[in-house]
Amino acid sequence: MGAPIVLSLVLVLGLTPSAAAYQVASTLNEAARVYSMGAGEVRCPSREEWNEDWASSFGWAYTDVRKDYTQLGPVVCGGALGVGRADVPAWQQALGVLVLTHEAFHLRHWRFRKNEGKVECQALANFRDAARRLGATAAQAEDLYPYALALHHYKVELFPQYRDSKCVIPPWAPPTTTG
Repeated sequence: MGAPIVLSLVLVLGLTPSAAAYQVASTLNEAARVYSMGAGEVRCPSREEWNEDWASSFGWAYTDVRKDYTQLGPVVCGGALGVGRADVPAWQQALGVLVLTHEAFHLRHWRFRKNEGKVECQALANFRDAARRLGATAAQAEDLYPYALALHHYKVELFPQYRDSKCVIPPWAPPTTTG
């Protein structure tokens, strides 16, 4: 069974590993609850805990739809918590925002919560807003967006179920002025 099928089965069936110890970052939960409509909890395990988690071998994060929690890997947590900071690489910030927002839509109790394409579409549509909620200025959110588009393209190439043919991805255009 290929990785995309396994990932889908984990999400659809809710067969996620139990979380032992973890950190709950209030800033991540506050941002995620906007998109999850108040449902669920975001958890950030330590590097050791994440490495011991069987789900870490095939993803950046996962959501337990039965127990309403999201487990973000350390790179994702670091990116989401570092939004707007110069010492965190832009690609990592964008990854943190995109994955956190994506997983928040899995937490939301709506009919598409198990549909990777619909969830990914909503994550992209709300990316700039989520970046601002996590500490980016409007300009920084705009600068991070091309990284999110590249990450989305990467995911879709590896896992076609992340594509929604009806999704209208918000466009990005280079700035018209410099300064």
